Amino acid sequence: MRKVAIIGIGMTKFGQLWSKDITSLAVDAGVKAIRDAGIHQNDVEVLYGGTMSGGLFNSQEHLGSMLPDYMGFKNIPSVRVEAACASGGLALRQGYIDVASGLHDIAVVGGVEKMTDISA
Repeated sequence: MRKVAIIGIGMTKFGQLWSKDITSLAVDAGVKAIRDAGIHQNDVEVLYGGTMSGGLFNSQEHLGSMLPDYMGFKNIPSVRVEAACASGGLALRQGYIDVASGLHDIAVVGGVEKMTDISA
């Protein structure tokens, strides 16, 4: 197993954020992380996104497959993971394993939830 480092981070404000949807929150944090890392979108090889209730609260079950397009990534694998309140942590774990194994060199991982816009 290779050594792994977190080279950039990004985060949005916490709050009700009525003017932002779940996708824009994920994109905002991801773009900030890429900028912080000093890399380009084309350097990213895989994305892991954790969300527990995107489908129930925001009517969005396919966040994992949508994020690469919205973030300007080339054609990369993108996976939504779910582990209740640990979904973001699971995304980090999966990205860590992916890079440590040598499968990919650069992964973007994150977690997002928006519980104020419940559409159910």
